[in-house]
Amino acid sequence: MTGGYFVLELASERANPVEGATPGQFVMLRGDWGRDLLNGRAFSVLEPIGSDRFSVLLKVFGRGTALMQDMPVGAPMTVTGPLGRGFPAPTPGRTQLLVAGGVGLPPLHFLARTLAARPAGQPPPEMYYGGRTADDLVLTADLERWGIPTVLATEDGSRGEHGRVTAPLLARVELAAARGESIELLACGPTPMLRALRELGLAHEIPTYLCLEEMMACGFGVCLGCAVPVYGPKPYEYCCTDGPVFEAARVRW
Repeated sequence: MTGGYFVLELASERANPVEGATPGQFVMLRGDWGRDLLNGRAFSVLEPIGSDRFSVLLKVFGRGTALMQDMPVGAPMTVTGPLGRGFPAPTPGRTQLLVAGGVGLPPLHFLARTLAARPAGQPPPEMYYGGRTADDLVLTADLERWGIPTVLATEDGSRGEHGRVTAPLLARVELAAARGESIELLACGPTPMLRALRELGLAHEIPTYLCLEEMMACGFGVCLGCAVPVYGPKPYEYCCTDGPVFEAARVRW
């Protein structure tokens, strides 16, 4: 792939470690690195594969992802998961608009594959996928193969519509309002994009769910390093255990 993206496939000698995972859940991965990078890294599940494998989509950002890219075939890796709470089940009769930004694609890719086998009478999902350049739009052939209507956008205009993906999404939201169509938004991507979608959902009274990307050291609520400000009886909840998928109206941004 281009742009530093790559798919990492992991196999287990026993049962698939992410069997039963739902789109939006994640795993903590750590190679056999000794003390170099003591903590694991959190990644959304991209796709369960058969009875013993699964994949994640990575982009080389720092030391951890660089090490994973260079790992030889057959190298051991510790997998903890699936963890967290994923996206809710589709609401019958409501069109789901999936919004992905850059490396935020995996949970929406997983969700799109799941929704492609929708029951009769359920509207098809639609994907809105944006990136800075064409190199940031990957795995689009999968969406085409599954029959998912997809709108692409890049900030430099090198592929799809020129600009941020929120522009064509807003046009689609306004069209739904004019038609009286029931829709919901499900998104993952950079925090500025998620903030914009939260405001869009609130302004148009659309159910909106955000898969947040926060730094995690443990993945299961011990380190308390992934606090998310929320409305409710507690001022904070934790991305690893209460999320990573949150109802947008609950997030206190």
